[in-house]
Amino acid sequence: MLFLLQLACKLELSEKGGGRAAIVLSGSPLFNGGAGSGESEIRRWLLEQDLVEAIIALPTEIFFRTGIATYLWILSNRKPEHRKNKVQLINAAGLWTSIKNEGNKRRIISDDQLHQIVDVYASAENSEISRMLDYRRFAYRRIRVLRPLRMTLHINEETMIRLTEEKAWIKLDLEQQAAWRRAFEAYIGLVLPITWAESFVVETASKDPAIGKVSKTFVKALISSFGVRNPDGEPVVDAEGMTVPDTSLTDYENVPFLEDIRDYFAREVLPHVHDAWIDESYVDKKDKAVGLVGYEINFNRFFYKYEAPPKLEDIDKELKRVEAEIASLLGEVME
Repeated sequence: MLFLLQLACKLELSEKGGGRAAIVLSGSPLFNGGAGSGESEIRRWLLEQDLVEAIIALPTEIFFRTGIATYLWILSNRKPEHRKNKVQLINAAGLWTSIKNEGNKRRIISDDQLHQIVDVYASAENSEISRMLDYRRFAYRRIRVLRPLRMTLHINEETMIRLTEEKAWIKLDLEQQAAWRRAFEAYIGLVLPITWAESFVVETASKDPAIGKVSKTFVKALISSFGVRNPDGEPVVDAEGMTVPDTSLTDYENVPFLEDIRDYFAREVLPHVHDAWIDESYVDKKDKAVGLVGYEINFNRFFYKYEAPPKLEDIDKELKRVEAEIASLLGEVME
């Protein structure tokens, strides 16, 4: 990705006529890194600055010592009008000619095939191996999906043991631990709301000088130890009446950039988790809208062709044929 930025900064200035550059890269720069990551932000800058003119998927095994898929990126800051805010994807992976194996290099692009690729590039039109796409088709918003915390506090011998394993408890001296044990005795066997923990800690600390100052870490330790989740329980609300999210149920969804996130949420999320909601505080630093903006370029999405699976009777016939072949080979071995 830094090589791409280096190419971009070496282009002739637009006011001086602009320039064009090309580089061959592996497939990872197309999609590595999620929304907000360095890789995604570099793709975002290149695409939003309208510097990516075309990306060409090359055949595998055309380079020495490697058989990986490679892609030719073409950058330009002098795009003609019909290419403005568009990126051309060309799938030339099938345009190759076999040659004698030379250190993993088994294929070349012949002159005729090279001219075919150049013609497709020059035409800048949609075809079987070419797609002219709005650059926003590669963008998405990563939204954070929250669900309510449904938890009650169960104070019993088992949860008390869990408490003794918490760091906040281990840091207490023996006198403080003894004071807390005395305070818990009146609540053994009870099931209490989660809000009880903080009020209990404040009240107990104010009455027993042996306990001393209590931090919020200790309150969290109580909730972690005594808390038992109940999917059918009532959602926990804070002092302001707001629903408390369950951090263990936090999820993320990648919403196509050109689609409204609430329409997507209503269609793809709510039918499965009716109590979920979108975290409105999870916003993109650049455009200040809900959801982090990310960019990835998925060739397969735009060139995928559905192929119907073989019929069950054909699979059955093939299995029987293979079984018969294996039985025949085993018979020869046994003889």
